[in-house]
Amino acid sequence: MMTVVNSQAAAAQSISNRPHPVDLIPMGGIVTVRDRLLELQAQGRTVMRLESGDPSFDIAPHVREAIEKALRDGHTHYTAGAGIPGLRKAIFEKLRTVNRIAIKDANHVLVTNGAMHALYITFRALCSDGEEVIVPDPTWTETADNVRLAGGVAVGCRTTAQTGYKMTAAAVEPLITPRTRAIVLNTPHNPTGAVLDRQTLTDLLELAHRHNLMIVSDEAYEHVIYDGLEHVSIGSLPGAEGRVISIYSYSKSYAMSGLRVGYVACDDDLLMERMAKLTRCTINGVNSATQYGAIAALTGPQDFTVEMNRVYQHRRDLLLKGLERLTFLKPFKPDGAFYVWAAIDPAWEGIEGKRDGWAMTHWLLDTFGVGSAPGEVFGAAGAGHVRFAFSCATDHIERAVAAFERM
Repeated sequence: MMTVVNSQAAAAQSISNRPHPVDLIPMGGIVTVRDRLLELQAQGRTVMRLESGDPSFDIAPHVREAIEKALRDGHTHYTAGAGIPGLRKAIFEKLRTVNRIAIKDANHVLVTNGAMHALYITFRALCSDGEEVIVPDPTWTETADNVRLAGGVAVGCRTTAQTGYKMTAAAVEPLITPRTRAIVLNTPHNPTGAVLDRQTLTDLLELAHRHNLMIVSDEAYEHVIYDGLEHVSIGSLPGAEGRVISIYSYSKSYAMSGLRVGYVACDDDLLMERMAKLTRCTINGVNSATQYGAIAALTGPQDFTVEMNRVYQHRRDLLLKGLERLTFLKPFKPDGAFYVWAAIDPAWEGIEGKRDGWAMTHWLLDTFGVGSAPGEVFGAAGAGHVRFAFSCATDHIERAVAAFERM
């Protein structure tokens, strides 16, 4: 009996020790910072939550009422896996009228459990083992992680402050190989706040055509854009039909981050079929009542979103003014999203001999209670940077700026 038990234990250990794509995925650097912030808060410390991109606003009243009505009306059962018809139709109309994307019909829209889930099913539908996807560097951590979970290889396209952190066709083309499957664009961009202009997008679309590549366009921050700049959806450009997968989120536009609603649209029938199957096998449909709230968010008054954007711009300007006083950080002015990306001055004395983003993050947190995210978690190009989020309440920004003035 002992021999059998030991053999079973050895077999189980052998199975768990086999290489697996999930083993390539880190637990998440920002989560580590968040846990430390909460620990300090529990100890009675005043902390400023500039580490995470979670909007501080409550949802709009008409969205709340739509969700509550759905509950009162008994909409608490399974829905169609791709989303309830009313929501898919509302998304279809929004894509055509607001984003100007000539999507075929509402059947080419899928409702997802947030934009992260949309990225997951997109890369699973696109990639076979070892195929490559070109992503911005720095990039939102989960973009590259979802490529790896699909068995793909995330190839970073380095961007810099000198080029405004814009991913251009000239920078992308040398990275293309016979195994390249897609190019990922994120505009407005997390973590830098860069916004791609129409000509840059046109050049990238032409590049995708020349090399027969798909473009995955992450537009989660489409409504968070400043100084009168225009958000251009690459799917709206001539020649985008069947070439672009467009991904959106309710988290940033409508402060519905905890309600987990996003959507993906694409004219490629085979990819849509694959993504529909993946949706069925992962979530089997988004929260039923939330979908009714999502309809209200799209079809109801949009002044709520406009007001949020006004407040975000105020917070951006306030935070930038505070950061520009510091000699050891060099902030980049974002045109969109709600982050300030800052380079660490090489002359900074550091802590315990370390001068990287992690060192800066820990120093700001432990000394001043100011949260941030180390640049290293956003890719190789993030080394020596930190990211500050101004999606938190305005008083957190004000207190952080006051702390900067004491530095």
